[in-house]
Amino acid sequence: MSLSGLNRTPVRPRGGVAKVELIPASSYAGGVPPAGSAWAFREDKARYSEDITDGGPLVRLVRHTLVMELAATAEGRCAVDELVELCRAEGIVAVVTLASGEVIAVGYSARFGTLYPLRATAIEYSSGSTPADFPTIVLTLRSTDADESKGPI
Repeated sequence: MSLSGLNRTPVRPRGGVAKVELIPASSYAGGVPPAGSAWAFREDKARYSEDITDGGPLVRLVRHTLVMELAATAEGRCAVDELVELCRAEGIVAVVTLASGEVIAVGYSARFGTLYPLRATAIEYSSGSTPADFPTIVLTLRSTDADESKGPI
């Protein structure tokens, strides 16, 4: 038995996240997204993943996770605090541009709309352990629904 689609590609893969825009869930209706606030995460320090699991008979769960590492500045802390409050109040949709050029909407699905938006699930502040370390804030946003992320447009 041969499996198709598992051949090695001749092109070097391009992983990672190039850009993240965060939009309040109440402002996103699918299609062309409204302008969101672009987040200045540290270079090569953001990632997106989908974990697909069997949630029982007739149910499939997709867990969306977006992790960004930000500079631990006073401005960064203030922005994270405001985002956490927005996540508590209504949740957010992230328009994520992957390094490959693909653009996806996370926290929105054609089936459920913004019923299951992203929420802040973890925040880690770190000073580092040596003077050469860069102080950081690691922000984790998650949502769970039944659909993979698709392009917003």
